[in-house]
Amino acid sequence: MDDFAAAIAAAERDAGGKGIGTLGEKTLHLALKYYFAPDPETHERPLGSFVADAVTEEGVIEVQTRGLSRLKPKLDAFLPLCPVTVVHPVAVGKWLLRVDENGELLSKRRSPKHESVYSAMREIYTLRDYMTNVNFRIAVCGVELAEYSVAGKRGRKYKLDRMPLALHALWMLESPEDYAALLPRAFPEAFTLPELCEVLHQPEMPCRLFLSLLQRLGCVAECGKRGRLKLWQRTESVSAAIRG
Repeated sequence: MDDFAAAIAAAERDAGGKGIGTLGEKTLHLALKYYFAPDPETHERPLGSFVADAVTEEGVIEVQTRGLSRLKPKLDAFLPLCPVTVVHPVAVGKWLLRVDENGELLSKRRSPKHESVYSAMREIYTLRDYMTNVNFRIAVCGVELAEYSVAGKRGRKYKLDRMPLALHALWMLESPEDYAALLPRAFPEAFTLPELCEVLHQPEMPCRLFLSLLQRLGCVAECGKRGRLKLWQRTESVSAAIRG
């Protein structure tokens, strides 16, 4: 995505050629802020008793790479005033690079871990009380990263920075329909939690939280049991939207 490449370049310009890990803001955070708010004049704007990452014509942009629950005080203050987009990245691909104290590359390998929008459910779930607010939405960004660490004493590693390389996916979660669309279209009419985990290729906990969010938003409902396991199905309104 060309716009994301421009955002990375803008983040690098802000670094002033100082090198990895020397920004006041980590590079991933800064690049995402430029992607959603390209004009630097909109960055770090006071709003009420807080400072927003960006205030644009479309509302507030808040980039949070981890710990979404920490945004609650800001959301309580901003949402009555204007739309708020919470931007949260997940690493759909990651390179692990180790450097020495002078920044010289010691090793580089690809991480076997791959995240997705479902991986983010642990974080998203912490903001469940805001999901029915018409001013609230979450943008989950599937990015490819280069994660830099420095070799310390006694073989310990210290993370320096996560450098964005590319944006491969963007999930905009604004309405119950957006969350319901994350269910596979060809899914059985009735399903259990283990079946959901198998289809999504995810551990139980994020799937359990995802299912809880869907129930909270009225996208799924209990429809009986299969043995000791609860059965779930899409609600009629969601099923009709999928058929349409």
